[in-house]
Amino acid sequence: MLELMDWNITLFHLMNGANTVFLDTIMGVVSGLGDGLIVALCCAIVCMYRLRLGVAATLAFLVSGVLAQLIKRTWDMPRPPALLEHVHILGSALQSHSFPSGHATSDGVMVLLAFLLWSCADWRAYAVAALFLLAAIGRIYGGVHFPLDVGVGLMIGMLTMYVCERWSTSWQVSHWQQSAWWWRIVGMIVVIEAAVLGLGYHMQPTTAQSLSLVFPILALFLVAKFWKQVVHDVH
Repeated sequence: MLELMDWNITLFHLMNGANTVFLDTIMGVVSGLGDGLIVALCCAIVCMYRLRLGVAATLAFLVSGVLAQLIKRTWDMPRPPALLEHVHILGSALQSHSFPSGHATSDGVMVLLAFLLWSCADWRAYAVAALFLLAAIGRIYGGVHFPLDVGVGLMIGMLTMYVCERWSTSWQVSHWQQSAWWWRIVGMIVVIEAAVLGLGYHMQPTTAQSLSLVFPILALFLVAKFWKQVVHDVH
């Protein structure tokens, strides 16, 4: 156990210490992809095009988040600023509930979702998965989590996504889509989440705040396009 902690701290220093002004900006923005509302919005968008997979991802996001919070409260581990000196911090200097990383848990859901949306032969899956992996690493770079926190968080997210996706194969999704309301409900969920994100939602670190402008605009554009296509198909 002592060797594991030594490795954990050593790797943290290597990743957290490799900071530059340029990387602060890049990692600050990318790390915001693991924010709960960003991930929830992404899952809702997926529901518009792949309903079964989108609902499975939403469920995995919620379940994995609860699991992560239960573990955090059971083993209240200190964060890097509470244990170490000279930690490079992006955003607030958080002190407690370090293990596991909640952001990394959400990132893990999105990493596996990328390969379920596309395939292992599709470059888009690797590109999206890499972005969310980088977002998880950004929690170490930003000084709020140790590598072990992030690694376990990613595993929880990916395992939960795998279980939910397997379970979802038994769902009668085609029956859901026979309802005249399914596309309206999904669209309204996207609109509500986009509105909350875009109207005063504060992200950490502050450099990630740009995502609260970009994602709502993209989401509303996709909803308008989605609703237009559904109405056209119906008529």
